[in-house]
Amino acid sequence: MEKESDIIKNAISIGLIISNEDFKNSPIFPDEIKEEVNDASYYLLIYIARKNGIKINCFPANTNDIKKILIKLKEFTPEIVKGISYVLREMDLGKKILHTTGLCYEMENCFYETYLTGDSLAPIDNIKQKFMEITNVVNVQITDVPIIKK
Repeated sequence: MEKESDIIKNAISIGLIISNEDFKNSPIFPDEIKEEVNDASYYLLIYIARKNGIKINCFPANTNDIKKILIKLKEFTPEIVKGISYVLREMDLGKKILHTTGLCYEMENCFYETYLTGDSLAPIDNIKQKFMEITNVVNVQITDVPIIKK
């Protein structure tokens, strides 16, 4: 059985939440960018690290209750994608999605991950169970995305 720490190590991204005030006052984000991004109470920052750089995505959010769902798969197939889409619809999660992606590091080391607002979600155990029912899903982790504290 794969350890949880091994799954986290293979995650596609790391997410953090920043408040509007901290976002607006941060010297890391150029003023031109701050002016372009929709004003929101919070921002989800998604960091995707690779050997040659880091990609940072920023998504406005009106809540700091954001969950990350990380699904480890045996392989990526159209059937698995359909199964994941079905669960997202069935659990009424589609409207809550901020970002989603999938990646295979090797043929049998595949992940699907999504970030969504956590307000008014079905119980986490129910969501996890539904994803685990999909053929070739190995593991499902649902975690709270932390907020950056000064």
